[in-house]
Amino acid sequence: MSRITLDLDALMKNGQIDDAEAARLKGFALPEPKTGLLVNILLIFGAISVAGGTIALVPNAGTGLFLALLALGGAEFLRRSATGNSLKTLGSALNLMGTLGVAGWIGWEFREVDDGTMPTVLIAVVMTASAIWFRSALLAAFAVLSLGAILGSGTGYWHASYALFVEEPTITIIVFSLLSAGLYHTRERLGDAWRNMTTIAARTAMFMVNFAFWVGSLWGDRVGEHWFAPDRWSERSEWREAAMSIPDYVFTLGWVAALAIVIFKTRRNSFLSITSIVFLTIHGYTQYFEYLGAQPETLVLGGLVLVGLAVAGARFLMRPETESD
Repeated sequence: MSRITLDLDALMKNGQIDDAEAARLKGFALPEPKTGLLVNILLIFGAISVAGGTIALVPNAGTGLFLALLALGGAEFLRRSATGNSLKTLGSALNLMGTLGVAGWIGWEFREVDDGTMPTVLIAVVMTASAIWFRSALLAAFAVLSLGAILGSGTGYWHASYALFVEEPTITIIVFSLLSAGLYHTRERLGDAWRNMTTIAARTAMFMVNFAFWVGSLWGDRVGEHWFAPDRWSERSEWREAAMSIPDYVFTLGWVAALAIVIFKTRRNSFLSITSIVFLTIHGYTQYFEYLGAQPETLVLGGLVLVGLAVAGARFLMRPETESD
């Protein structure tokens, strides 16, 4: 969609249009976006306030599920009935609130189930279905992350600390590499309405691939431990000794090779190229302190390596652009 900005007062002053033409053009003006955004924000906070008060009055999981379904119903109503983009922000917020609410209800209701795979699969299905139905790029990213939870990936938080864990690096790399490649291949055949959502999902999958390489480069991998290792530590130790083990150096070298391929095969300054350079830096930083530490000799060596990387990076940035990401 093309946008053209006209200074009607200046045009009238210069005699290029008359009062009637200025009034006609003014009638075609789009509504002020700041006003619509303010209304949406007020409605969003109003909905959150009502939801919070209702849960406080009736504190149980059923209340949360009812409000989540109500939010999804409101999002669907706005999707079908709202004209233009006037209430788009409110619809997106209701969609997000409702989907996360249903996912939270599933996690709460099945919190005591012995097999934790079932609730994570249900949450992934809910996220994926909602992303597709509402064509939400944000929920598409959440859907990919929820798939990672099925494979034993997740995050943790405690005071002033945040943790990332990937229990199955090898399987995560394979699954999300195939997913990302498939989404990138598919997006070229989709319409504009789906392309952005597919691109976000593909990029999120690429982040999961890099996170799996990162964890694997530090601790290696015993394939299948997330599902098959016994809970008791003595039995788990026996299982780990007999399990298929992939050493950390395989991930260390494989990550460098994978990042180099992406950097040189994608368009310069594209998302994939820049992201791969960032993760290559993270990889180097991690391995530097993992194996060398902050010693005077290693600092000199590290400085020489950085100079070499700077020269290589300059040559890379001057190469002609090729394919897009």
